[in-house]
Amino acid sequence: MHRQNKLRGLVAAAVLLSSKFAAAQLAPEIGYVHPAGARPGTTIDVIIGGYDWTPDMQLFVHDPRIKLELTGSPSGVLVPDPPYWFGLKARGYAWPLPRQFPAKLTIPADVAPGLIHWQAANANGVSPIGYLHVGRTPEVAEVDSPTGPQVLPALPVTVAGQIRKIEEVDRYQFRATKTGPITIELTARQLKSPLHAMLRVTNAAGQVIADSADTEGRDLVVTIPAQAEQNYTVSLHDLDYAGDRSYVYRLALSEEPRVVAAYPAAGKRGETRRVEFVVANGTGNETVAHDVVFPAQPGAVPNVPFAISFRDSATRGKPAADASRSVALGLSDIAERAEAELPERKLEVPGAVTGSIEARFGSDKYRATFKMGEKWVIRAEARAIGSPLDLDLAILDAEGKQIAAQEDAPGTTDPELEFAVPKDGEYQLMLTDRSGASGSRAANYRLSCQPVAEDFQITLPPLLTVPLAGQSKLAVKAARLGGFAGPIQLQVTGLPAGLTPSADLTIAEKKNDLSIDLTSAADAPANASLVEVTATAMLNGQSVTRPVGKLVIATIMKPRIKITPDGLDDVRKVHRGSTYLAPLTIERLEGYQGELVLEMTAKQQRHRQGLASGEYTVKADANRADYPIFVPEWMETTKTSRMILNGSVKVPDPKGNVRTLLQRMELRIGILPEGAMLKLSHNAGEPVMTPGGEFRVPLTISRSEGLREPVKISLSMEEPKNRFFTADPVTIPADRKDAELLVRFPKADPGALGEVPLIIRAESQKDGFPVVSETTVLITVR
Repeated sequence: MHRQNKLRGLVAAAVLLSSKFAAAQLAPEIGYVHPAGARPGTTIDVIIGGYDWTPDMQLFVHDPRIKLELTGSPSGVLVPDPPYWFGLKARGYAWPLPRQFPAKLTIPADVAPGLIHWQAANANGVSPIGYLHVGRTPEVAEVDSPTGPQVLPALPVTVAGQIRKIEEVDRYQFRATKTGPITIELTARQLKSPLHAMLRVTNAAGQVIADSADTEGRDLVVTIPAQAEQNYTVSLHDLDYAGDRSYVYRLALSEEPRVVAAYPAAGKRGETRRVEFVVANGTGNETVAHDVVFPAQPGAVPNVPFAISFRDSATRGKPAADASRSVALGLSDIAERAEAELPERKLEVPGAVTGSIEARFGSDKYRATFKMGEKWVIRAEARAIGSPLDLDLAILDAEGKQIAAQEDAPGTTDPELEFAVPKDGEYQLMLTDRSGASGSRAANYRLSCQPVAEDFQITLPPLLTVPLAGQSKLAVKAARLGGFAGPIQLQVTGLPAGLTPSADLTIAEKKNDLSIDLTSAADAPANASLVEVTATAMLNGQSVTRPVGKLVIATIMKPRIKITPDGLDDVRKVHRGSTYLAPLTIERLEGYQGELVLEMTAKQQRHRQGLASGEYTVKADANRADYPIFVPEWMETTKTSRMILNGSVKVPDPKGNVRTLLQRMELRIGILPEGAMLKLSHNAGEPVMTPGGEFRVPLTISRSEGLREPVKISLSMEEPKNRFFTADPVTIPADRKDAELLVRFPKADPGALGEVPLIIRAESQKDGFPVVSETTVLITVR
């Protein structure tokens, strides 16, 4: 395991190997895609939320069959919608601020269900890996339903949803067509969504059928018993009732049982054998057996009534993301047994056994005979086969003394160790569960013993940037297995135009790393591409060539500006409901004297309760700017807020391609809200309205001495339900404080039924910038 431990910190090492100049760039990051996937054979419109994205983004899907293409212009930088946290919760996490891009996602019919990697790049850098989900059922989009839960079409179906706001609860009603199990699977954390879900299913009488919480961040899947022609409702919200545009999810519902375990969990390539499947049927677990043909290579076969896929056990392949009537079985080159086939608990090696631990937090032991000098790889898989167990692995000698142990291998809770046999004899292999999930056949493990064979594993960083006319190093790490010490020849294909690798692409004999120099020509374009790396080596007397990974490499441009707020990190008091002009100094670099645009950066600090601003253009040659920041009237006066800006400039690269460069402000603008300059209140009570009706809202305006401009009163169109009502704006002169607004409800609309918060807005001007106050009238529509 010491060799694998050396692979930790790879990304950090790659960053250190990149040029120092690249660290100053503001690289883009992937926020979310909504819908976050589709079924094979479809093309859909999606919205991509990108953090610090520019209009000239390039997108790269690691599966070349799948297309993700931008189709339009981006939005401005978006602030989370209200409501907001107040009190102690307001001191917590500030969700990143995205731009939203319209895009089109095309998934061909031959793509298997599961997760797909993708990345984005621009002239500033490359994003970490994002994820798309390929489903297997018809899809529907979440729709706001003011009159009750959204009614879903016939199952199976996948809902593409989004918890957009804090305190939001999404509800869906579905109907069972037959008596039997219904499986509900949530995919969110696997998409890097922040959603820790709470999922509840109730019947038509309101009785709770299932209640589950994703406290581990592994997503949820439940199977319930359903009665034919009965309606059920599934409710979904965040564990902390948080919400944001990035809280996307996919909710798959099917009238099927769910495979939770298989015995054995793998089979030998080319064999046909009996496999027992443990199936959740809603009322418990049952066991069904089927003959399974294990192919020579990974691929799906339809010879049993489950969607079976196969993974290569030797490469730690992961099971498919879809968990309802599907199961991923391993393919190996050794004998695979179920524990019932080893009544004496004697494991013939090389070989593997799939079993379960009878008691919670219990242990299992197997005997195996080894000879002195042999070297074995002993692996205990649980999470890799979809089991909830958290295993420890220990090797005991004939006297019961522990001589080797392992808890977690890097990147997983599954243990693995290399065992050099100290002397001939029989040893015990002991597995102990630390999760408490043992005690059921639904929680299985696979224990395997294989001789250490010559092999290698190559690890690459997920991304790399190279400055134009500069150089960066691509850090390649090799883990050598089974005593393999020979050279490894690498091949790099698909480099961006103008990049040249160093001549020697060989990891030398007995070496574990290689730094590949990538040099950019001075006249190269600022561009990115998906690069593939393959490796060739002599293993066990045979030449072996295999693909070892993909990464996105981008050539990037130098920053052209530096932005500093006056007063550095000072905090200013600002009236609530008013606009603060934050003074900034702009330093121009590389001879750039053109226009620049100021905007909010994606990742803020202490950014809360709707503090916002838009794009602000700074004229060419200017070295000073006053950036307008609007401070909403509801912000707490007991907490400081911060805002950090980006500066955006457009610069041609050496080939004349105009690229957008972003530079993040180094310090922060501090704001402490104080009393409002304008206050709007009403005395309308809680009126009841019917279609064709109208009512007058009595309003009172309070102003500070320094606010002498007229006040315009109107309905706020930022509240979606206000669109059902109309009102002619009213302007109130500086010497008046009372007014009335006549509100009309022209026609009936199902979306307006029930209680509607009607938001009325008062707006004035101070030094040419808005001063705003709002009041809410709660209307009951019948």
